[in-house]
Amino acid sequence: MNVLQLGGDNWAEQYQIPSDIKWEFNAYPVKDKKRQHRYDALIFTGEPELTGDEWFQLQWLVDPYKVFCLPKVKTAAGRQLRLFLQQQKAAVIDQLPQDLIADLIPKYYTGQSGLRILPGQLLLNTRHVPAYRFVDGQHVDVDVDAGNQWQDLGTYKQNLFIDPHHLIKFWLEYQGTGFQLRLRIFIQPNGGDGDVQDCHYLEVTGNQELELPIAASPDIRFACIGLEVRGSGKLRLGVLHSRWSRAGHGAFLTGGERIVDPAKHEDVAYYFNPGDMRPPLNVYFSGARGLEGFEAYPLFRNTHAPSLLFTDMRLEIGQFYTGPVIEERIKQVIREKLAELGLTNHELIMNGISMGTYPAMKLGMQLSAYAINVAKPIANLGYVAERGRLQRPDEFATIFDIDAQIARGLDEQSLRQLDEEFWRLASQTDLTDTRLFISVMNDDDYDNRALTNLQNNSAVQKAKQFSYKGFGGRHNDDPASIQWFAQRVAYLTGKEFKRSNVFNE
Repeated sequence: MNVLQLGGDNWAEQYQIPSDIKWEFNAYPVKDKKRQHRYDALIFTGEPELTGDEWFQLQWLVDPYKVFCLPKVKTAAGRQLRLFLQQQKAAVIDQLPQDLIADLIPKYYTGQSGLRILPGQLLLNTRHVPAYRFVDGQHVDVDVDAGNQWQDLGTYKQNLFIDPHHLIKFWLEYQGTGFQLRLRIFIQPNGGDGDVQDCHYLEVTGNQELELPIAASPDIRFACIGLEVRGSGKLRLGVLHSRWSRAGHGAFLTGGERIVDPAKHEDVAYYFNPGDMRPPLNVYFSGARGLEGFEAYPLFRNTHAPSLLFTDMRLEIGQFYTGPVIEERIKQVIREKLAELGLTNHELIMNGISMGTYPAMKLGMQLSAYAINVAKPIANLGYVAERGRLQRPDEFATIFDIDAQIARGLDEQSLRQLDEEFWRLASQTDLTDTRLFISVMNDDDYDNRALTNLQNNSAVQKAKQFSYKGFGGRHNDDPASIQWFAQRVAYLTGKEFKRSNVFNE
């Protein structure tokens, strides 16, 4: 980890610096540009004397939310430093320097990770669970009658690997009332049986993720996870999520936040980067992901413009950002960030690839965005499921679990009504000031109707611009479609908004 301290006295001479941290004191600007590198954290203990260009360059050498300053530094900050702290979402140091130094590696590391453990991996305790029913591949219904004592519901079959140097947190999807749930976590060192006392109980309550109360360690460890219940009721159990933790400093990335559906105990995450706080605001929806986390951070960071990334952690690969609570909250977050930046919907660009195209199109139309830029669009979720029987057997069974959450049923009529509703809502939007850019696969084996539906939609026909480009092959055959998408990001952000610095970092 590279840490830069600017101003004041050198903390490396006053405090203990972990061996994994390379501490640099007043080492910016660098005379030899070839030796310049990025920093994992930046600490202001005084205000440096930098030119405007040096402040600009420094902003792109450290990520937002990883900048810290002493209270007295912020109070006395000049114009350039005040702007820098605002753009970088800097935090005022409210702890002892040695404590902040100790927090850097476990809380402000680079990278992200999250795993899903499906309910099919739970070995149910048949003594306490006489009957259960799998609703779909991601949910199981269990009748709970445990009384006032905690009762063992089951144990997950596979032990969880705890990555060295990382804290761990959990999130359990479930529905139902009248009972309490808790995780039983037994920690085992690599190659050992562990200590029977090294067991932790995490009660599932509220909308906060469950932090595993063990310190980060360089050692390899494993966790055996059990599930316990107390009370009575009908439990619908969903996915158990295991994620790298930052101990309250972000979901996946430092500064990341979550949207929670309290009724279903499901969540999606978002990350806001203010950039240089000038238009446009780029919103991007991650595609289907087996490993949880955000996509395309470097792509949008390199534009220097504000960006807002979303990722859907539900089900096996995501749920297309669907559901009334989730969709409404996503729109609310977008409006909040536009207001924070002092921008309007006419300075909003909605972007998505594959699974991310569904919300980019649907919500982008509803918000009358300046532009909608998508690659490999999927709009007809019902039709994708219909194709599964004959045209794509055994290739994307998860679509049935996805549709089961949002359609009235999985029969042919319900699936078609699902798609008809999407296009009905689209036709009611105002796109007269919206530009649409669509990159499609000519033989797309997911949704080969999306382009035609867009062309025939009454609202799209009134759009300010509609441009598309086709590429040969099926959904994942040619990365050129993604490259065309990235070029549109550069064009829209740079040319349309007259930004000369796009991709010139």
